Amino acid sequence: MASTRKAKKPEKKRPVVVIGGGPAGMTAAQTAAEHCDNIILFDKNPEPGKKLRSLSSGPLFISENLPDDKLARAFGDKEKFILPALNAFGLEDLSRHLAAMGIKLTPNGSSHLVVVPDVAPDLPTRLGRAAEAAGAVIRKSSKVSDIVFGKNLVTAVVVNSVEYPVSSVIIACGSVASPARGATGDGYQFARKAGHTVTQILPAMVGLETMERYGKSLAESEFPDCKIQVTCDDEPQFSDRGSLKFTSYGIEGDLVFTHSARIIGLLGREDGKQHRVEFHIDMMPDIKKKDLDTWFTQQVANSPKITVGALLRDYIPERLRAVMSKVVRIHSDKPVANLSYLERKLLLMWVKDFHLTIRRPRPFNETRAVLGGVATEEIDPETMRSKKVRNLYFAGEVLDLLGPWGGYNFQMAFSTGYLAGLSAARALVE
Repeated sequence: MASTRKAKKPEKKRPVVVIGGGPAGMTAAQTAAEHCDNIILFDKNPEPGKKLRSLSSGPLFISENLPDDKLARAFGDKEKFILPALNAFGLEDLSRHLAAMGIKLTPNGSSHLVVVPDVAPDLPTRLGRAAEAAGAVIRKSSKVSDIVFGKNLVTAVVVNSVEYPVSSVIIACGSVASPARGATGDGYQFARKAGHTVTQILPAMVGLETMERYGKSLAESEFPDCKIQVTCDDEPQFSDRGSLKFTSYGIEGDLVFTHSARIIGLLGREDGKQHRVEFHIDMMPDIKKKDLDTWFTQQVANSPKITVGALLRDYIPERLRAVMSKVVRIHSDKPVANLSYLERKLLLMWVKDFHLTIRRPRPFNETRAVLGGVATEEIDPETMRSKKVRNLYFAGEVLDLLGPWGGYNFQMAFSTGYLAGLSAARALVE
């Protein structure tokens, strides 16, 4: 470690230090400042919330319109760990918290709750102002390069080569996802130095490239509601229902982002070769396969002159209907009554099982989250405090916590940030 010097005028009362200026860090700083004095947030960027700012060009999924227990259940085997944080600061608490800053959560037609595009770019600024209004000091362009330990305690942090004594530290500097947006592994390094386990980091919430090259023919077309079954070497692995979007390279969207980490895991093999992983897409999930032929016959009886494209208009994106001639060699403008028996069967099979072969994930720079992080078994879920170092806390994406695509992970960041800030403040005044 490079030589350091002591801060010239250390505070009489050692501060609670928050590392990281994302949603978890700024919420932790604000919460702690509302309960005690002398809270400092150090952020390495010129303005806090750099990653958040880079994501705010459209609506931001901030939470889910679900009860706390259902939100927790979405985190799988981490359900019991995240539930206390959600109970302490759930959706209603977050809604009030943001409303005080003039930010309203809006439904987007599903369980997702969003901050609308005209407000989203200002969210990091408002979070910072709220923390400062509560009494927290935000130090910008202040990189924490080291944490000093002694006798099972954090004693100081080193910032820009200056050592600052602390009463406690909250590590909220995020995961390593989206390094192009400023994400680094600082939090993992600090956790390891404290004796914590950092589980394997794997890319998650990232688009998937496909072997099939439909390219611009399908780019930007979307299934708002379809069912998928994922297979590996022809063996079924799991299924789900939701939205799917085509891109110039393959697929993305809710279903892809939610399951990409699992799919990436299926691709690899110990011998270095790749398994064959396929997406089987059911374009008409509300109609059972055994009932599809009857539905088809009824539609033709009602509209004898209907074309294939018109018949499937409400179920299949326009661009995908336009390339049916390439996929199943049936033109979208062909009258249904003119289909041969084999064409009809082929069309119905395709509608219920349009499959794509996954080639690889997009580059790591495009990941929106990672699977892995600081092991939750080593953190007290009731306080977010380390079980190894008495005055060390963790919050947000640095933890090994990953919910589905949507507002789950932002809610997790706000909730764990709140609980860590509250716990650190309470420990200071007790």
